[in-house]
Amino acid sequence: MRDMVVACAAGKSDGNVVLDLSEVEDKEGEADLPIALMPRTGEITLLQMDGHLTEEEFQKALDLAIGGCKKISEEQKKAIKNRYGD
Repeated sequence: MRDMVVACAAGKSDGNVVLDLSEVEDKEGEADLPIALMPRTGEITLLQMDGHLTEEEFQKALDLAIGGCKKISEEQKKAIKNRYGD
């Protein structure tokens, strides 16, 4: 196995770029940027944007989502090691 794909979303709600939108923020917010990432290589396997972001907001949302994916990846690794060992 090369990597485990992880996914996370960032977006814009009430004028702020945030990570992990709530259901209300997602539906009523200004933009949503879900991504899927292979954390070892940094390769983005899915990128979708609904709504409107400036270039600066897009970069901030992308950076937040990538950071979220990396945190999720670490938690997945811990869970697998706890369940199945090294």
